[in-house]
Amino acid sequence: MNDATCPRMTRRDMRREATKAAVLEAARDVFLRAGFDGTTIKMIADEAGVSPGTVLNAEPSKAALLVAILRHEYEQLAESVERMEAVLSGNAADRVHALLHLMLDGHTRHTELFAAAIGHSWLVANSDYQAAMQDMDFAWEPIRRVLREGVESGEFRKDLRINVAMQVLIDIFFSAIREDRRDNGRDTREALTIRLEVVMGGLKA
Repeated sequence: MNDATCPRMTRRDMRREATKAAVLEAARDVFLRAGFDGTTIKMIADEAGVSPGTVLNAEPSKAALLVAILRHEYEQLAESVERMEAVLSGNAADRVHALLHLMLDGHTRHTELFAAAIGHSWLVANSDYQAAMQDMDFAWEPIRRVLREGVESGEFRKDLRINVAMQVLIDIFFSAIREDRRDNGRDTREALTIRLEVVMGGLKA
């Protein structure tokens, strides 16, 4: 029996979705190869074998293309982090450390994409772009849950403000990535670990 609440996709809809997927894949390849600033809509169109207008039909701007690509990356990363959260044991501080390092591994596999998005979010005040980036906060939810558990168990301070602690952790996370880009060859995991040692000491009861 067909579900009346789920409208059937037409062939035109399927073609549109296939074209959009091809455009996003092409944009991802060009961003990784040329960087965000070095990429143009025409380069993406040429890579996908479509017109620039077709690229802009998929997403209305270069920044929107980047956000769409990153959302897919974050969805995959969130799945990995949630799987690890489910099997981790030990104290909350060690679990936060492990989850953040897994997040780091996911980010460093596609550093150009994430660096472009982070830099763009600092430089561009466009409210739609900022809202889209904030919408990816779901990927950090497992870490937020561990912080809450740490407070409830008494491992972390009872007066800990979870949202503030999360923002601090995200800030040091991206600062470790920025350090790697400034000092090519620097161990990003070591840079993150050093920062975490300082911050986690302040969170503990």
